[in-house]
Amino acid sequence: MRASELLTKRPPGTLTDCAVLLSRLSLAVVFFAHGLDALRNLGVSGVVEMQRESGIPLPEIAGPFTVYVELIGGPLLALGGLTRLVAMALAGLMLGALSFIHVSYGIFVENGGFELVLVLAVACVVLAVTGPGRYSVDALVSRLGPRAPVAERVRV
Repeated sequence: MRASELLTKRPPGTLTDCAVLLSRLSLAVVFFAHGLDALRNLGVSGVVEMQRESGIPLPEIAGPFTVYVELIGGPLLALGGLTRLVAMALAGLMLGALSFIHVSYGIFVENGGFELVLVLAVACVVLAVTGPGRYSVDALVSRLGPRAPVAERVRV
């Protein structure tokens, strides 16, 4: 293999699927932990109040949505279930957090900045575009899903 191929050639499918699985599992841990932390330390009503103070529109809807999308979305990402939908919802949450809360604090997370939420949002967008990979509930459902009758599969 030439050096240029090492830089440009796509890795074998199994390696790609393992990378997607690792991405899903990493994101799942972070989002579930954040959702659980918010629920334990603030409760849904505390998240609603925090979002109200931050100027987030419709905090009575956005607050519970945030907590439960993180709590339920984390395990769904780990399993690879409803992956694209969950990844898009989580990306939206992170972009909202970036816009309404973190952007005014600069980039660095130690100052409350947006670097973490930006990376999480982009990772979720990448996952929404690439899909869950072969090692996922979504892929299993797709493989086991309804197939066209034999008459429709055979060309005459």
